Amino acid sequence: MAHQNPLELNNGRPTILLLGCSHWANHNRDVFNVQHDDMLAPKRQSEIQICIDNLKRFQPTKVAIEIPTEQSHDINEQYRRYRAGTFQLSAEEYHQLGFRIATACQHEEIYAINWNEAIGYDYGMDVIFEFAQKHQPEIYEQLMGSGQRHLEQAQECLSQTTVREQLLEINAPTNLSRDHQAYLMMARIGAGKQYVGIGWVQGWYARNLRIFVNLTRIVTSPQDRVLVIYGSGHLPLLSQYIHDSGLYKLEAVERYL
Repeated sequence: MAHQNPLELNNGRPTILLLGCSHWANHNRDVFNVQHDDMLAPKRQSEIQICIDNLKRFQPTKVAIEIPTEQSHDINEQYRRYRAGTFQLSAEEYHQLGFRIATACQHEEIYAINWNEAIGYDYGMDVIFEFAQKHQPEIYEQLMGSGQRHLEQAQECLSQTTVREQLLEINAPTNLSRDHQAYLMMARIGAGKQYVGIGWVQGWYARNLRIFVNLTRIVTSPQDRVLVIYGSGHLPLLSQYIHDSGLYKLEAVERYL
């Protein structure tokens, strides 16, 4: 059977492809952080190129990355210099995947859609975990224990798999769902009228809603096909917002990786 052009299959709606990724530059900003080896090494560069070649089949018209919207000018200046051959990419996933895919597709611009301002959080993460450890040790132990187990499993996986295999594992629906459950467990931290965990979790939901709105602002045509490269923890909520909006067709990433 002949393959149809994906541009003919969107049923009049823009199409979104979400690609969840870990942070390849090892910023260690999360509670649990895997440590990547050198993503600039020849072996990893070759593996990344395979992913780029595969994702090009999605035929993206735009590439959106996890960079704050207010840094759009600066990131596009980097992108312009990269295309001109005067900027060297770092190990950042938005460089290695975002810049390289956008360049391969001959895009003139790359799109920053992140939002991450420090409002909406009633308590810091340290206060939340301290409260749980003191008053709800069963939740604390479950959060920390499962987080540590998953971290060890992910770290072992990194040493034994290709970049493509890592991305497929990260984006597996069961793994995305499991990781999101930690936020709902965190929401249970508190007692009486002290909703200690909810304060942080509602900020997380609100942050992702703002990211979704930023995404909607860059979609300007029913023919748009937007590849979104983001930290995998965001995907459950972004997927929900995209699906529930009814505005877009949401593609499955395993079709293209």
